[in-house]
Amino acid sequence: MNFDVDYYDVGFLDRAIAILGDAPAPAIVVGSKRGPGAHDTRSWPRRLVTWGFGTILRLGFRLRVSDTHGIKALVRSRVTLLVASCRFNADLFDTELVIRAERSGLSVTELPVTVEERRASRTSIVRRVVRSLGGLARLRVVLWRERRT
Repeated sequence: MNFDVDYYDVGFLDRAIAILGDAPAPAIVVGSKRGPGAHDTRSWPRRLVTWGFGTILRLGFRLRVSDTHGIKALVRSRVTLLVASCRFNADLFDTELVIRAERSGLSVTELPVTVEERRASRTSIVRRVVRSLGGLARLRVVLWRERRT
């Protein structure tokens, strides 16, 4: 299980474990702040950035799930090789891992979560947006080059 420091949804644990126990189980269960049934209580600028980030991922990377950051349940034995191939860290590690999982044919599913921030972000939203946009552009190039070889 992976939880962010700023928010969590304890109910996600039970629901994710139940899904991971089913056959065929997904390799990754993402806690979605955007999907049907999700409840996001963060400020509207934070929700807008999440929407924009998700839209870029859906259109630019053909991502099928609606979210990549935050709460996740992973089956270690199925994602270990993908983790080793990830080239980005910090802000984009989660995103790269989920994209690589989908592209490799692993099943990735999502569950709605309730998001209530427990502390303010340490980084300004503007700084994170700029850093993430640059990182997404670099990730797009990396993945494109890998497909060509």
